[in-house]
Amino acid sequence: MGLAFLTPLFLAGLAALAVPVVIHLIRRHRGESLAFPSLMFLRELPVRSVRRRRLRDWPLLLVRLAALALIVLAFARPVLQGAEEEEAGGEGFREVVVVLDRSWTMRLGDRWERALEGVEGVLAGLVTPDRVSLVLYEGSGEVVVEPTLDSSGVRAVLDTLAPGWGPARIGAGLQAAAGVLEASDRERREVFLAGDLNRRSWEASSGDGLPRGARLDLLDLGDDRAGLAAPVDVSFQYQIVDGRQRAHPRARILALGELPGREVEVVLNLDGREVERQRVELAEEGAVPVEFTPFFVPVEGAQGSVSVELPGWSSPLPPWRFVLSPDELRRVVLVDPSTPGDDRGVYLRSALGLTGGVPIRVERRGGTALSVTDLEGVHLVVLNDVPLPGGAPGERLRERIEAGMGLIVIAGPRSDPAAWEAGWSAFLPGQVGAPVETRTERGGRLARIDGDHPVFAAFGGAGRAGLGDPRFFRYRSFEPDTAGAGGAVRIAARFDDGTPALVERRVGEGRVLVWMTSMDAVWSDLPLNPAFVPLVQEMASHAAPPSGLAPAYLVGQPLDPVFLRRRAGILDEAEGAPPALLVPPDGRGVTIPAGAGRLPPDLREPGHYTVRPEAQPGAAGWGFAVNVDMREADPSRMEASELAAGAGAGGAPATAGAVPVDGVEGSGARLEERERRQSGWLLLLLAAALLLAAEPLVANRFRGLAERFADSDVKV
Repeated sequence: MGLAFLTPLFLAGLAALAVPVVIHLIRRHRGESLAFPSLMFLRELPVRSVRRRRLRDWPLLLVRLAALALIVLAFARPVLQGAEEEEAGGEGFREVVVVLDRSWTMRLGDRWERALEGVEGVLAGLVTPDRVSLVLYEGSGEVVVEPTLDSSGVRAVLDTLAPGWGPARIGAGLQAAAGVLEASDRERREVFLAGDLNRRSWEASSGDGLPRGARLDLLDLGDDRAGLAAPVDVSFQYQIVDGRQRAHPRARILALGELPGREVEVVLNLDGREVERQRVELAEEGAVPVEFTPFFVPVEGAQGSVSVELPGWSSPLPPWRFVLSPDELRRVVLVDPSTPGDDRGVYLRSALGLTGGVPIRVERRGGTALSVTDLEGVHLVVLNDVPLPGGAPGERLRERIEAGMGLIVIAGPRSDPAAWEAGWSAFLPGQVGAPVETRTERGGRLARIDGDHPVFAAFGGAGRAGLGDPRFFRYRSFEPDTAGAGGAVRIAARFDDGTPALVERRVGEGRVLVWMTSMDAVWSDLPLNPAFVPLVQEMASHAAPPSGLAPAYLVGQPLDPVFLRRRAGILDEAEGAPPALLVPPDGRGVTIPAGAGRLPPDLREPGHYTVRPEAQPGAAGWGFAVNVDMREADPSRMEASELAAGAGAGGAPATAGAVPVDGVEGSGARLEERERRQSGWLLLLLAAALLLAAEPLVANRFRGLAERFADSDVKV
């Protein structure tokens, strides 16, 4: 056990102890005056007096010295170090949860280093018996160090950490911290959060938030966003020229922070080599489109990326990666009974034939017949106002849908839902009925659109405004299946009278979409609307998602193991199906076994991945790209008070304290906190006050003892 002082300069006040001593020494004893006869006849002799001063009233002196010493020590604020205190349950002892952002934006600049400095300041301010724990959030929140009295364990874990590549989810981190605080018996519960507090990273937690009265201290590390630009997506337009796939790459470059008006260089790389570089001037608002020169995709496929370079960047944003596979053309079979004299299906054929974000090959089948061989190697079947196939073709089509193929049913005037086989009841999203006439001559409208549905997400969630204002004069009635015989039913759009317009059912691995009116200019003027072509292409893309180009995979996104094994050419239905191997960019493969109960693998880092049979190291496998979520670099900020209010529990927001960037000073903060807990200065002042109050009593009681230290004169 040792003794330290928080303000040791006050110890200089001990010099004041000399004051009572001096007073005792210089105080003179006055004797009584006596009358004496005249001394005129006496001889005057020289007298030399040696006066020797001695202390008088020594008990009173000791009382005064002790009182002054106690006052000086109280102002110096003494601290007992190494005192054994109770481990838990003490009043005022703290439960501290350190919540640290580990997302990929913490790699920018010196954010990670500043975060560690802030955490070290918090750890240095802990005193026995404060408890501390560590929570990391990167996509999800995780308690990596359980509550402990030894902060060295937290430091040891921090020494091994580095930022990841996942997105920041502040809500998940605070929810994990709330679980620690709820289980604590401490009265003082505090959360220290260090991270990139952009608005997009905040998610409303599904839990109750931080406990009532918890304190939230924030260290915002996102103040250096100026000077960033990033590719936010890369898309391709395709053409089939002489049987080869020709790709036309396009990218969008977004300025983040104070970069508008500056030029950057956008670089296209294929298979590790630079193929094109363009200088682009950033826009003040929105993203700048960049178009590269079209090229033929190599027969073996290609891996590429688009990156942004700016001179003077200390930490550029990661590139946007992609994979091109020429053998992944999406085959679409369109069953269309139209004849040259009655070519009402020309609109639908033209819309499907226009190549968009994925390579599509449309194969038209005339009449109403669809054979079993027509379904082999097909990704999507579109039945344009024709009967649903029965017999062997119908059974094979249903099998293919369950295996992942898509089906779009256009229920127009020539459809006869009453004649459809009963085997389709579990595949269709409901019962298609008779035609419905609109009530007005102006026709019906699309009134209620699910902006979150993938088909309409391309229209910016704008609903009717994004689709224009097409008119529908006839459409079929529809009764959704609520019995749950098949997969879940989702109504993506309705007409203004409430009748469903586009309905979806997920069956196995595939999707079935039913459109309740025709795709020609007979029942509506939709084909004459500018939104017709993108609407048809979005329906086709959603019904049969592309498997060759997968630019939407993001870090942290789980992938279905069944899907990955099939992409590697392994069918789980086969007897003795071998395991698959998922090879990430670092080369450390993850085995995907056959059978049920396997967990979906998470994508932990950006780059190019490959999945192949584990027993075939030389197999080419199936490749795909994984990117970071560039939306995390959104420059919009979260205010401390706003975040604290959102993290509050039961309508009682947590308090938000300001935390300096360089953290709390270590030893000084530690002594100050310990001294505040001990409050020894109050006891010292109380003792000094008691001594001063007892001074008169001491002076009167021990007056007789003063003679021992009386003054004496020696005359020579």
